[in-house]
Amino acid sequence: MSVQVKIPQNTTLSLKTDLAGTIIFVNDDLVKLSGFERRELLGQSFKKIQSPETPELVYKNIQKTLNENEPWNGLLKNKTNSGDFFWANTTITPYYDRDGKTVGHMFVGRTASEKQILNGENFYLNPQKIESGFSLNPKKILYKFKIKTKLLFVFGLMAVLMSALGINLILIKKQEYEGALNRLKGAEYNLSLAKLMRLTAKHRGFMARVLNGDQSAKEEANSIEKELESAYQIFLKLNEDEGNLFQVYEESKDIHKSWNHLKEINSTLTAKESYVEHVSLIKRMLNVNNEVGESSGLFLDPDKDTYFMIEVSLTKLPYLAEKLGQLRGTGLAHLVKGIKADPFEKNLLQEIIGSVAGHFESITVSMAAIRKFNPDGKKIVDTYEKAEVDFPILRELIQNRVIKEKIPTIKTKEYYNATTNLIDQIFNVNELISKQLSEKFAKRANIAKIYAIMVLVLTSFALVFFILLQYLIIHSIMSVIRNSTNIISQIVRGSGELKENLDYGIHDEIGGLLKWMGVFILNITEIVFILRQVSGELSNKSKDAANLVRNYSATTQDQAASTEETSAATEELAASVENVFSSISTQADHLKEIEKVTSDFKMAMAEVANAMFGMTNLTEEFYKQANDGMLTTKTTADSIHIVNQKAELIDEVVNIINEISDRTNLLALNAAIEAARAGDLGRGFAVVAQEIGKLAEQTAHNTRNIQSLTTDTKNAIKTSVGLMMNTEESFRELLANISKIQETAKLVSSAQEKQTTDTNRIVDSVHKINENSLQILNAASQEKIAVEEISKSIETIATGTQVIADNSLVLLETAKDIEVTGEHLQTVVETYKY
Repeated sequence: MSVQVKIPQNTTLSLKTDLAGTIIFVNDDLVKLSGFERRELLGQSFKKIQSPETPELVYKNIQKTLNENEPWNGLLKNKTNSGDFFWANTTITPYYDRDGKTVGHMFVGRTASEKQILNGENFYLNPQKIESGFSLNPKKILYKFKIKTKLLFVFGLMAVLMSALGINLILIKKQEYEGALNRLKGAEYNLSLAKLMRLTAKHRGFMARVLNGDQSAKEEANSIEKELESAYQIFLKLNEDEGNLFQVYEESKDIHKSWNHLKEINSTLTAKESYVEHVSLIKRMLNVNNEVGESSGLFLDPDKDTYFMIEVSLTKLPYLAEKLGQLRGTGLAHLVKGIKADPFEKNLLQEIIGSVAGHFESITVSMAAIRKFNPDGKKIVDTYEKAEVDFPILRELIQNRVIKEKIPTIKTKEYYNATTNLIDQIFNVNELISKQLSEKFAKRANIAKIYAIMVLVLTSFALVFFILLQYLIIHSIMSVIRNSTNIISQIVRGSGELKENLDYGIHDEIGGLLKWMGVFILNITEIVFILRQVSGELSNKSKDAANLVRNYSATTQDQAASTEETSAATEELAASVENVFSSISTQADHLKEIEKVTSDFKMAMAEVANAMFGMTNLTEEFYKQANDGMLTTKTTADSIHIVNQKAELIDEVVNIINEISDRTNLLALNAAIEAARAGDLGRGFAVVAQEIGKLAEQTAHNTRNIQSLTTDTKNAIKTSVGLMMNTEESFRELLANISKIQETAKLVSSAQEKQTTDTNRIVDSVHKINENSLQILNAASQEKIAVEEISKSIETIATGTQVIADNSLVLLETAKDIEVTGEHLQTVVETYKY
């Protein structure tokens, strides 16, 4: 099961690829964390280090971004050589050659937060859903769009809101205009109706006189009919234009038909029937008047200066005029009947007068409001007040001369003129109100129209200005951003200079950002200047160090070869000493046998006489063995001479090792000096140089030990040579003695006593030879131990020399890496121009 590995803090993972995605550089942090060898990654696709769970959508997104020559940033899941994985917040940027051409891409990875890792795991599980999913996070939504798109959206939204506000104001003013126009038309329509009601009321009064027998009123009735016909023509034209608007078209046409019908049958009706028909016609006109007031919006007008005028004009004055008309018609009919008049008609007149008085009181209240809220209504109020003053006079006239009298004393014409005068005043007030309302509504309509046109013009101008301002703002922002981005991208590509100026004289936040970016570029310029100097020195010093390490490595290899030769010579010396030791051991065994033989010979001297014949053969054999011993001793002496020569060779090897150690020590000192000059970059080199110095000192110390051992060995060899010479001399004496024994054996019979003495001498000589042989054996053993010590020391020297050689190879690789790093640093720094 794979385990997540966390990137240590302050660790940067980086690698470089060419345009095909092949890795050409890997830093040490990535090599250490991934567990791959550097050679396993170089030359491979960057996907080698990516987790196999990486969605193809991620690679497509990376490729798309890099194809646009833009940096890519995101979270990548990477794998290690052991099968584990780690998340890296990765930035992929193009890098360029000196001509500003893209030659590859740089991957830089850093540690990721827990939240980023959680989001990355969710994305890797279902990339299609996450990529196409809709987010309600406004930041994520805004981050998907470019600055120009955001500004266009904001300005467009403001333009839409401004347009909507302007359209709303236009619609409001249009509605006000249409409302004022409808009220104007309604006022004109009702004014025409008021004229018809006034003429119809006059016609009713004249017909009441005519039908009651006053033929003098017939001419005036005919004149009124002609006025009514003319007024109806105007009314019908208005009805054709506006009747459907106020939903009274058919009813208005019916009123005209009813008038025509009344005009035809009027002469055949009684006075009372004519009166009822006229009242019914006027009531229908009043209904139309109310419907027009409602449908035209007159009743809904909110302005105080017109509200009370409309109220008086539509709901009070017409009814007052109608009651006065009834008062005129009823009174005229009563007066025409004279003595035949019905007393009930006086009660009716009394009732009508009371109703008229109530209407006057109500209208007076409204007139006070008109005076208060309408400064232009003075003429209306004055006209009404005159009628209000005339009404008590008319009422007193009717009370005293009509109602209270048994037979009315007032003339018909006087009564008609008095009532008609008051009715005309009331209609005059209504016409004045209607005209003023028409003027006000016309003025309102014109103001609303002018205001709507002004709003339209101002809105259009504001939109044009806003669009122009939007263009200028976006252009100024985007031009600065594009220019700055272009300058920075050229600096990164190497085609621009670090001394480029980003200060455009802008005092907003972008200007502040550009100023600080300029300061940042100045700091980068200083760093690049220093790095350019350091990189050149580093490159040169690293090349010198590499050459020095190469020479040192070659010398160390030669030293290692020499040490191997010394080790081989020491092995040969050890083998020779081993042979000498074996020969001396064999000689010691022989001497023991000789001692035993001589002892037996001494013990068997008593039997010599009986074994003289065998003694001769034995003496010859002993002579032969002694001769072999002498030859062996001589061979041993020659071997010791060879050992002595080898020991001299060891001195030469030790001198060579001492010289190598001195040169190594001097080389380490020079390397330490060069590392100190390199500063922090040579710190690792200084450590290697210090270790080389220690190895050189250890080599010198071991060499001194070897030289001391060699000196001891040579002294031991000299001692052995002396002993062997003594042994050889002893063997010569032994041979001489054996020769004498042989001679004595020939004369044994005559010199038995002398033979016993010689035998004793032989025993003593053999004993001495045995002691000398033991001494030689001990010396050979010490020599063997010394040679083994020399061999071990040389093996130690060989091992140390090999370690030095291996370290020199590592040091050579390090020097090469420093050389490559210096060249890479110099290449990167030379990208920036100033």
